[in-house]
Amino acid sequence: MGAGERKAWSTFVRQAEIDRTVNLINAAGTYGALVSGPWGVGKTALARAVEATLSQTTHVERLFGSHAETLVTYAPLTMLMARLPATSLDSPSGIIRGIDDLIRADAAGRDVLLVVDDLPGLDTMTVGVLMHLVMGGTARLLVLARERGDLPEDLVWLVKDGLLGEIRLDYFNRDEVGELISKATGTFVSESAVTALHKASNGIPLVLQALFHEQVAKGSIRKHLGGWVVRDSLNADAGSALADVVRSRLSRENEAVRLGVEKMSLLGNTTLQMAISVLGQKTLSDLEERGFVEVGPSGLNRVNLIERHVGDIVRSRLSPERMAQLLSEIASTLDQSLESLDARETMSLAAWTLDAGMQLEPRLGLRAAVSALRQFDPVLALRCTAQIPFAHGLWVRAVQARSAAYMLLADSHAAVSELNAVPDDVVAELPIDDFGALVLTKVGALLWVSNGKERIRELLAHAEDRLAAEGARPDSTAYKGARRLVNLARFEFQVHGGDFAAVVEDLEAALADDDPDYRLNCACLLVPTLAVLGRELDAVVLASSLQTEISDLTSAPLLSDYYRNGWACALIWSGQWVACVEMLRNELEYTPQPVTYRGGLIELNLGLAQAYAGRGTKAIQVLMSAAAQLEARNSDNALSLAYTALAFCHAQVNNGPEAMEYLKLAKSVEGPALWSNGAMTEFFRFMALRWLDYPHAAEQLHRSALQDLDRGNLTTASMSLFGSSLKATEKDYGLLEEVSLRRQGSMATVNVLLAQAARTRNPNKALEAAALAQTLKLDAVESRCAVLALDLAREAGQSVLARSASRRLERLNGKLSKLPIQPQSSRAKLTQREIQVAKLAQRGMGNRAIADRIGVSVRTVEGHLYQLYSKLGVTTRQELLEDEEI
Repeated sequence: MGAGERKAWSTFVRQAEIDRTVNLINAAGTYGALVSGPWGVGKTALARAVEATLSQTTHVERLFGSHAETLVTYAPLTMLMARLPATSLDSPSGIIRGIDDLIRADAAGRDVLLVVDDLPGLDTMTVGVLMHLVMGGTARLLVLARERGDLPEDLVWLVKDGLLGEIRLDYFNRDEVGELISKATGTFVSESAVTALHKASNGIPLVLQALFHEQVAKGSIRKHLGGWVVRDSLNADAGSALADVVRSRLSRENEAVRLGVEKMSLLGNTTLQMAISVLGQKTLSDLEERGFVEVGPSGLNRVNLIERHVGDIVRSRLSPERMAQLLSEIASTLDQSLESLDARETMSLAAWTLDAGMQLEPRLGLRAAVSALRQFDPVLALRCTAQIPFAHGLWVRAVQARSAAYMLLADSHAAVSELNAVPDDVVAELPIDDFGALVLTKVGALLWVSNGKERIRELLAHAEDRLAAEGARPDSTAYKGARRLVNLARFEFQVHGGDFAAVVEDLEAALADDDPDYRLNCACLLVPTLAVLGRELDAVVLASSLQTEISDLTSAPLLSDYYRNGWACALIWSGQWVACVEMLRNELEYTPQPVTYRGGLIELNLGLAQAYAGRGTKAIQVLMSAAAQLEARNSDNALSLAYTALAFCHAQVNNGPEAMEYLKLAKSVEGPALWSNGAMTEFFRFMALRWLDYPHAAEQLHRSALQDLDRGNLTTASMSLFGSSLKATEKDYGLLEEVSLRRQGSMATVNVLLAQAARTRNPNKALEAAALAQTLKLDAVESRCAVLALDLAREAGQSVLARSASRRLERLNGKLSKLPIQPQSSRAKLTQREIQVAKLAQRGMGNRAIADRIGVSVRTVEGHLYQLYSKLGVTTRQELLEDEEI
């Protein structure tokens, strides 16, 4: 990508800095500006944008410093000095006058801007020329440097004295990355793509631009359904557009730093102790000073390459021989057993061995595979287990790891096939605890394939028979472990299938178990269970405590996806969608590499939060991104949910044809889904049809609610009853109130208030519900409550309340493309004479004045006012004055 395009990109998010720089250059009493910032931040691109802004009135001369240890006198001025007559070269003063005259002649009366780039590297004679040109009024300065300390002393004093204004540039933050790419390409960017690009580039503009174009060319990022989405991991290699940038940058470093970068490209994220052992204290300090590595704050004690692409490129350039040599050097400095290595170190060691073409020891391979799965790297897990032979005692565990890797790749059939390859006689010979682990893995895979339920029931029955056969030693550690694993398999089967009422007691009892893994996994399953059973706030509290506890562990529980999904649902269903969005964005930002394999699911939940909040337009953009990623990798078979949510949102924004198209697409997607996802799919399908005024949609929602009530699923029942309440009877509203009173959270309170308002014909209750919905930023729900309040107020002749509801609807009309329901009742129509009397009264005229104005008697005016009060539902002249609908 050329400099012109880099300059164009910089203007999208750096226009404020460009304008400030121009203002400093033009300001009276100053000599110009200093633009400082780290490598690759975009200083030169900003300078070119400034030059373009000033091009009509300014002549620009560019000077470049040098990083050579020995500076050549006047080297930055070589091009100008070559044009000077020989007589001007006899003395420093002659050179200064000659260059001054030459620049003035080139400028031809225009202003002059000297752009000094790539500091440090100005010799003292060049600095003398610059100072003469600036202080003599010939030119102004635009200086580009990483730090103020890189400047020659004379320029430092100009900055300290305020004669050179300083603008500091920083790398782009995550939001700026999204804004830049969206504006530069005219295409919205998915949350996952923004996160992946920000992490891969560290927000460095030079890296970001090259990385984006390269990954688009490779197909790792592609435009789909109108937006940029991530298909594969963003990895740079030796053939990358960034490779020249990295080579150029490393060429400026000494041999020790280059060797340190090579070793760090293999070490990845490692402990401070290991980094010092491998690199040495001095080299590590040099790497940190040069901006290659980051040493974590006290307490974390970890070291990693700041820019991931540097590690990718350097590592890809290493030959197998060189990699083996470096691996040998690294290994010779370490005196650690496999057990003492943490997850990242284990993965790095395995990756080194495989990349070097060496045989991976089975124990290391399995340990690295398990760590890779927990770090969302299924490809490494498959590589690490590929060499474990059938005859080895760890082979069955390797098969389980491979199955889990395929599950992360959303290939459930391959996951099941891996497990089916384990012969029955091998299964029969497994120790009881290993057998329990295999059962849990098989259940987790079979949940996602057709006819999986029947096979799971058979598998669990067989597991119970085997446990019964082992019952002679029920107190053995192995038996207890197997018992817990089979329990977990059964619990997961129940939660996945929606049997929440049947499993909740067992899960709550397990919270007191003394085995931490079992307890945490049961807690993970308990979060979605509580969320559906009407205990949303309990689910949120449990999820929050789980997050705190899990963050202190080296690895997350096996079933942690259930708690994350249940947490999102609990927040959304209880009305806390804003908190849900924040939580999910944090998950995208801080979870190690989730984007490629779980990004679609995270963005789906982000879209669902927006959809439930009534923000159809915003939700469509996010859900399209989620659908695009799920089309590429249908994790959890959630694509159908994405389509129906899109249908609902298009119905919300009054786009019926698109809504129907997405409903058709949803029907074309097959495969077992998580119960909660299936329930939401059904809910959004019926809600989309209801917004499109299909006559039986409300009836279908009501029927769905009754089915949920039979299973004790109060939350989903309550939501369906609320959705079906447009044509509800008093009995229906009574049921909505009864069910919602058994739920937790603010959304349940909104349901109760709405139901009570409808049953008792109380507009105050409806307005209270609307006000609560407003605090939750639930626009569509607020409008539903406000419409009911308006109808009830008009029905009761309470004009003040009607005006309050009407004002609320007017505000919402600007936010919503279509109201979910229109007001049914309307005020009595006024005659033209009544309107005339009302408007005159609103001007403050008395009865006599009105009578004189329209030529009637005072008694006639009083009669008109009586009719007005009756029709408008007002009782005083003040209320008439406040009526805005006349």
